[in-house]
Amino acid sequence: MSFAEKLNFLMDITKTSNSTLAHSVALDASYISRLRTGKRLMPKDSHLIQDMAACLVRRFTEDYQKKTLSDTLKLMNLPSDNSLLANEVAHWLIHDGENNAGRVERFLGGFSTLESRSVSAQTHEEYQPAFPKDAVSIYYGVEGKRRAAEYFLAEVAMREKPQTLLLFSDEETSWMTADPEYARKWAGLMVHMLSRGNKIKIIHTLSRDLDEMLSALNQWMPLYMSGAIEPYFYPKKRDGIFKRTLFIAPETAAVVSSSIGDQVELAANILHRDPAAIASFAEEFLHYLHLCRSLMRIFTARERDACNDTVTEFERGQADTLIKTESLSLPTMPERLLASIVERSGIDAANHLSVHAARRQRFLESLQSNQFTELIHLPDMEMLESGGIKVSMSDMLGGGAVFYTPEEYVAHLEQVISLRSSYENYRVVLIDRAEDRFTVYAREELGVIVAKTSQPPVVLAISESNMVAAFWDFLKSMAGEKALTATDKGATIRQLEDYVQKLRAEI
Repeated sequence: MSFAEKLNFLMDITKTSNSTLAHSVALDASYISRLRTGKRLMPKDSHLIQDMAACLVRRFTEDYQKKTLSDTLKLMNLPSDNSLLANEVAHWLIHDGENNAGRVERFLGGFSTLESRSVSAQTHEEYQPAFPKDAVSIYYGVEGKRRAAEYFLAEVAMREKPQTLLLFSDEETSWMTADPEYARKWAGLMVHMLSRGNKIKIIHTLSRDLDEMLSALNQWMPLYMSGAIEPYFYPKKRDGIFKRTLFIAPETAAVVSSSIGDQVELAANILHRDPAAIASFAEEFLHYLHLCRSLMRIFTARERDACNDTVTEFERGQADTLIKTESLSLPTMPERLLASIVERSGIDAANHLSVHAARRQRFLESLQSNQFTELIHLPDMEMLESGGIKVSMSDMLGGGAVFYTPEEYVAHLEQVISLRSSYENYRVVLIDRAEDRFTVYAREELGVIVAKTSQPPVVLAISESNMVAAFWDFLKSMAGEKALTATDKGATIRQLEDYVQKLRAEI
């Protein structure tokens, strides 16, 4: 959307006239009119746009207006402070839109800074509302849906035997997000329920729009990090007219509702306790699940074996590769060096070395037919000497993060130089970025592995085609098209050799 289209949208939904906005920001109404038609370009004065945003935000008074703004700005919860919301609106007005690389970078920025949200480590309130005993209970509208959902999650959390919940809803979500107090209660109930050993299979409602996909990931990531949630999505477009909610705990209860469009004010939310009815709704969910695809697989340090298996499968496919780690990639590490690092770090070597040997062999074989391009930032000596350069994805080895010694880093970098000299398809792009706390490992049109390298470590394995393409574009943008197509490998080798020589002089 252009600036004019965005301004029109905000003024139309808030029923703000040209003269009202003009009076608020001390401008002429005709100037506002020309901004809305695109005859005048966006004002260069950011303070003016901030003032316009502040005026418009004050006019978002109705629930439907707030819901529409939340969806448009991709915010799970609108800030209750109008000044903070005005900042969000002003940022949206000023920026004409991000390309895929920009959207991915924004997602990675939030992902890499997430702190520990382990459900087993969190404290939570004890929610024990009086769960209805009737086989069927009906609750109406938004408040009814909140009440039914609270009963449902609280009852599941109180059960001794954990189970796998089946969740799907393509109804509008303001019932969950509009009231901050209820949003906190909902999050607390989810954490409580997961802390009791329950798991979730959830079908997200996603269009083919990348923003919606990344927004869904951002919203659910704190809970994803528990490792207890399997996310799926339906890959085809739906008309969005007839909508449905299925919250099912196969051993306990089901909450079911339907609506037309966003009309939920009088919708019936039915809480079922009859086992036959619950089984019927579970069967309905599973039939829909068969039409869906896995959105991604999520691994924490507890699932390192499953993570290794997924990486192995990922690397068996034939495709060009782009990779950016926090240091140097593991496929390029010599087997002897990994053995030394594992021994020094006191990590149980079982399986690690054999897995790495097979992985490295596949990597070398793939260079015969496919390009492998690595984006590398060369750290300064102070960072190396202070033990600040992490071995890529070492958090998943089982012994916590492992950091290079200066000698180990030099040995690995010398192997990189050797590979660049020996294999035309192995390429190195030197980049300036140093502070990223993530790894992105993309194979063109095949998949992408995204790892959060800050604590706690989390690895995402994604195969959804739009997201794979977006992460690929992100890495291409980071490298720069010119660097990716450069054919003078001698220049890169000389830079690397000069750097190694300087490091050796300091060691």
